[in-house]
Amino acid sequence: MTAPRSGDRGAQARAAQRDLVRWGYDAISHGYRDDEGRPHAGTAEHEDQYEVWIDELAELLEPGSRVLDLGCGVGIPASRLFVDRGFQVVGVDFSTVQVERARRLVPGATFIQADMVSWNAEADSFDAVVSLYALIHVPLEDQRQVLLNVRRWLRSGGYFLAIVGHGRWTGTENYLGTPMFWDHADAATYLEWLSSAGLAPLWQRFVPEGTAGHTLVLARAI
Repeated sequence: MTAPRSGDRGAQARAAQRDLVRWGYDAISHGYRDDEGRPHAGTAEHEDQYEVWIDELAELLEPGSRVLDLGCGVGIPASRLFVDRGFQVVGVDFSTVQVERARRLVPGATFIQADMVSWNAEADSFDAVVSLYALIHVPLEDQRQVLLNVRRWLRSGGYFLAIVGHGRWTGTENYLGTPMFWDHADAATYLEWLSSAGLAPLWQRFVPEGTAGHTLVLARAI
């Protein structure tokens, strides 16, 4: 038997890490957010900020712009907030349970069940892409490919709003009763990656969470 190449082993390991996240959100979907859209008490720290972030982005977009919510979960709050503001919304998430619920909870958007790493869209097909607390569940090597894809999907001058890491950290921990994987680069590395992908950072903000936190970044396709 031929031994698998190291690159194959790396790809398999990353796929297994992404599967862990997918199965985890299948398992905790209803505990993470109920059918009324209310978040679990332990996940609601930044709930009020979503509307502020999305309003800031909405002010930069033309009415009826096409928005991609990458790692959309059940479509609440981000997809619903964009729909309520009159935008055309496509949500992508690889959790079957999350997408099934999103289709019920936010009927005004289109939801696709797919892994953001392997999913593809036509070039220049979105005016904005958002990824809030989703990209950080993707292995770093795959995150870099996603950033390149985001630039290709965005029209020139389009916007990318994302939560990324603040400090370097990777690990698997118990989350609402199920194993969950995270992978974060530091904020400076993300700014370099964005620039290399053709996404010029416009601003970044530290978003505290407990004793640590994440980075909210807005970039523009150039």
